[in-house]
Amino acid sequence: MQALGPLNLRRNCGDNPPVMPIFKAAEAKTAPPWSDISGWDMNTHTPGAIIERHFHDHDELVIIVLGRMLVRTEGTEEVLEPGDAVLTRAGESHEWLALDESIAIHVEARLQGQKRRGHLH
Repeated sequence: MQALGPLNLRRNCGDNPPVMPIFKAAEAKTAPPWSDISGWDMNTHTPGAIIERHFHDHDELVIIVLGRMLVRTEGTEEVLEPGDAVLTRAGESHEWLALDESIAIHVEARLQGQKRRGHLH
């Protein structure tokens, strides 16, 4: 494979090259104001760990990376495995139970309503 040479972003974009923010794991995860994503995180859960019933002021996408987790949302209970995902709407109550050592990625959409962060009860 041939190595890439230096990129000239100004070549086709004038004086305003496109901006693609990169966020390292140890840095704050605050998306730019133009994004529909307001935050994200990757969490590790030990077997038997419970994430109590809660809701958010944003839609949330959770993708299971490792292990199995049971999710209970309003009217639904499902075991999720690696590659499975669940999308909850803002205000929709949900809770989790880790069935195995698990890793999940959580993606938060733009804040809505009262625009509170975190787990709300």
